Amino acid sequence: MIPFLYVVADKEFYAPLETARDRGEVYRPAAVPDGWTGAEAGIWTMWHRGRQLRGVEDGWKVHVSARPGRQQHVLDTVAAVCFEQDVAFKNMSCALFYWWMHHKQAARQQSGKFVAAYPTSVEAARTLMERLRTELADEEGPFILTDRRYRDSRTVHYRYGAYLPRDRVNADGTYTMLLRRPDGVLAEDRRGVSFHLPDGVTDPFTAGRPKAKGPKAKGPKAKGPKAKGPKAKGATRAKGAPATADAPAPAPVTFHGYAFEEALQFSNSGGTYRARELATGRQVFIKEARAHTGIAHGERTAPDQLRAEHATLTALHEAVPGLAPQPLELFREWEHHYLVTEFVEGETLQRWMVAHQPMLGTGRRREEFDDYYARCEKLIARVETALDRLHAAGYLFVDVSPGNVMVGDDDSVRLVDFEAAQRADSDEILVIGTPGYAPPPELVGDDRLIHDTYGLAGLALLLLGPFHQLARRNPDTLAHLRGELQERAPVPQPLWRKAVRFHPPRPAADGAVPLPTPEQVAAEPLRHLAELRDRTADALTAMAEPGHPARVFPTIADGYASNTQCLAYGSAGVLHALTRAGRALPDGALERLRADTFDGIERLGPGLMAGTAGIAWVLADHGLLDEARDLLAAADRHPLTASGACATLFGGSSGLAMAHLALYGHTRENAHLDRAQQLAAALPPDAELTALLGADDATGLMHGRTGIALMLQQLDAVTGSSAGTERGVRLLHAELDRATDPDAPGLAFPISAADSRSLPYLYCGSASMAHTVVRYTRTIGDERLVQALPRLLAAARTPYTAMSGLFQGQAGLGFAAAEHARLTGDAAARDAAVRSARALYKFAVPHPTGVRFLGDQNMRFSADLWSGSAGVLLFLTQLLDPAPDPLFTVDALAAAPAPTAAAR
Repeated sequence: MIPFLYVVADKEFYAPLETARDRGEVYRPAAVPDGWTGAEAGIWTMWHRGRQLRGVEDGWKVHVSARPGRQQHVLDTVAAVCFEQDVAFKNMSCALFYWWMHHKQAARQQSGKFVAAYPTSVEAARTLMERLRTELADEEGPFILTDRRYRDSRTVHYRYGAYLPRDRVNADGTYTMLLRRPDGVLAEDRRGVSFHLPDGVTDPFTAGRPKAKGPKAKGPKAKGPKAKGPKAKGATRAKGAPATADAPAPAPVTFHGYAFEEALQFSNSGGTYRARELATGRQVFIKEARAHTGIAHGERTAPDQLRAEHATLTALHEAVPGLAPQPLELFREWEHHYLVTEFVEGETLQRWMVAHQPMLGTGRRREEFDDYYARCEKLIARVETALDRLHAAGYLFVDVSPGNVMVGDDDSVRLVDFEAAQRADSDEILVIGTPGYAPPPELVGDDRLIHDTYGLAGLALLLLGPFHQLARRNPDTLAHLRGELQERAPVPQPLWRKAVRFHPPRPAADGAVPLPTPEQVAAEPLRHLAELRDRTADALTAMAEPGHPARVFPTIADGYASNTQCLAYGSAGVLHALTRAGRALPDGALERLRADTFDGIERLGPGLMAGTAGIAWVLADHGLLDEARDLLAAADRHPLTASGACATLFGGSSGLAMAHLALYGHTRENAHLDRAQQLAAALPPDAELTALLGADDATGLMHGRTGIALMLQQLDAVTGSSAGTERGVRLLHAELDRATDPDAPGLAFPISAADSRSLPYLYCGSASMAHTVVRYTRTIGDERLVQALPRLLAAARTPYTAMSGLFQGQAGLGFAAAEHARLTGDAAARDAAVRSARALYKFAVPHPTGVRFLGDQNMRFSADLWSGSAGVLLFLTQLLDPAPDPLFTVDALAAAPAPTAAAR
């Protein structure tokens, strides 16, 4: 999950948007009749009179949108009609929530919904919408993508959906909203980016409704840092684009003289497209701006910004031809605005770095680093020259970021996406920046060029390492980055100076002990790593808030979307890491985990990492065996388990089987061993497993075949069987078949059939495979696995990752090496684990309570096991004090002698 809305409310920790304190203008109807009650719920304020829905659980929801500056008027108008017609409704509570839900990066399926009303019948809905259509005839608002507009209204929308909260938990711990169809069947209440009618439901309001126009292609969900502009050559096509010769592409959407051939990217503001001009056949780039969306700087919307961008491009094309993309046309179709420019070939600087940075490869030579740095210096110089030309023309670019720099095949450079560019002599510079590339407020003074010079320095730093958020919190991290780079080849001094220009060393915060230098760590690595482990545990313990209403330990966006008790994101994972480190648990934390789990057990899934199975394991490790039994019984009864809908280690039957093995180890009750065997036996044939894996035929330990193979090996090791191991070998071979480059020195794997990014991580990638394969090669002589293991470890030995965490960062790579060393005695693996641990200093942030680590996407601190401090602590503990089964395996149980019949 992209944590966009979880970094607004708090500067230190991820938190839901609705917990923000500075909310701006509060939206409340001007007059509320007696008997009506308002209550906040999330970002909404609900208004009702008694039990107003009168048993109606699903129906035609009426949504009203409002353009910037008209929110209070629209609310007063809608509220007056709803009060009069006795219709319950809710409105967005405040200006802060409105702004972020209509921002460029807001969720497209939610954007535009300012008021939602709940009429109790079709006729009541029709009466309400007719009245609102009349009362709001002169108003305009964003088009709500999930809905249809009512007749010719520009603000009144509707969709069929659930009135009352009703959902089901998914295997990954998240939730799917449900509605009840007319035939009584519960089905997904789909909230995508297009209008959808459930089976058996017809639209009674279609008369007089005009059709919306514009390209309809849906693009893939973006992950990681934003990437603007045309997609790099060879990148995965957007959904709906042709993929194979036997699956011909649908005819492109055509209007205004252009054929829209490929959707490149979508945001709440609109899409970007590769298109063809019908009259000339030339390829063009088209940017779309949806009306009243993409709000920035008060009431400035996406069309306002698009018009400003067109004016800027037009002026620049006359003043400095070739600097910016040539503007070809600005036009409006339906309510959307479109800017047509030349299509700039190449790939973004972000993609160029990923493709060429030698630190991301295996076994790279010194000359490859030298060549890379020389190219980096040329690229930065060319960007700087382009900015100088822009400044000479009287403009600032403002959003100098890697998605806005295109690199050609010949390393030529073009600036693209001039959305934020503006006159340098403007009365006020409107800042539209990318996190990490926009200067902090304290640096913005009289020097207006700071916006571009800071961004340019950010580009230089990116080419060396993407540590922008860390450098802001702890500039000393850059010394550790440089030390790692220097071990392979000297970094040219001019390039380094540009990269660190705005991150000079500074004293640690009051009460915080500075970290050791790279030289000190290299001289005595184990001593300093022990200190890092202890300080990490100190800060982790200090993060506990047993009285917090939503969680005990700070978590990430995924924790709020699932639950804050589980292993991956919640208290169970943190308590496990602290216990493994020999630390006393914070007062009340274990009891809070037990109580919260049983209080909310009906809301939890059965899985290992995000559900009751994993919590049961932790409670059992802390002596709460009865509670563990109850939780596993609940997991066994869960509909997801009964249906066999998921087989993964993360949330499916493989993880549940492992938890039963763990409880068998505690109690030696054969029922748990039998249940683990039943779950393994119930797995479908190999050819039918795909539907039971993570989305899009996922790979890896958590969501792919690798995790199932691990469970089968562990079960056989405990029972003495071999059938599961034989099947596990086949599953691992199937994973090896998906290596992105089978001949590379280090093996890497795509995330899924739909996501071709190659990763080395523990949840999915090289370390993920190594963690399982080493357990196979210790007992069987499968030649393919034996040959693959060194190449898996080689890919996982990079000290160069974007994040520090256990499952998706540096700690996980070191953990895989440490486990390999423990299981095999391999000294080289031990050395690799120590190098990975030393690399964690790039991510460490001193704090008065100890040392903290940033969580998912490096945007806020987190305690979680998946991406935060608990995962780092678990790895450091395992490195310094190796012990069996730190990451929920049962190797020790398998090695223990079987109990005698009398003991059973």
